[in-house]
This record gives sequence, structure tokens and C-alpha cells, in this order.
Amino acid sequence: MAEKAIYGITALRYAGAQLVEAMMGLIDTAHASWDLRPTPTRLSEVVDRLVEGDTIISMFPDEEGRLHAGPEVKVDVLPEGTETLALAEEAPGRSLGDLPRF
Repeated sequence: MAEKAIYGITALRYAGAQLVEAMMGLIDTAHASWDLRPTPTRLSEVVDRLVEGDTIISMFPDEEGRLHAGPEVKVDVLPEGTETLALAEEAPGRSLGDLPRF
């Protein structure tokens, strides 16, 4: 059985208040590095990865700019029925809105 892919999100793009893209890359877990570096990915593609069972984690920068794994990302549905993203668990300074913008 093939291993599930693990993706990391490093930044987000909004159109007004609506999340539209994420900088998402494929993580090489064996070497703690990028297998595919983050590129702009439409929200619908991120949601598709989650629905297909892939794991996506948030990646927060520290003061030196190094990335550290944060909570997993999940699909969230807004009251009007629009799909967006949320973190499985939020902590101070570790909400989806705390990720850098691009």
C-alpha cells in the first residue's frame, strides 16, 4: 500500500475576506525537506487533496524564517455554504490567519 502524501501550506492568498489560494508543496517526510517546493495552488485543489485523504499541515515560520510544522489543515464550510480551510486545532499565534500572505 502506498504511503499517503503529506503536503505543507506556507502562505495564503485572499480575495477580500475569501481564501482563494495556498502556497502548497509536497513534503519528503524521510528527509524533512520539500519533495516539491510550495507553489500557488487554487483552494479547490487543496480541498480535493483533503477529500482524497491526503494530509495537509500548516507550516509556520520562526524568527529566523525557518519553517516548523503546525496543526493539520481541514475543510471548513462557511454559513453560506462556501468551502474554505481551517486548522484542526488553533493555539495563540497558530491560526490559519497567522500564516503569511502572498
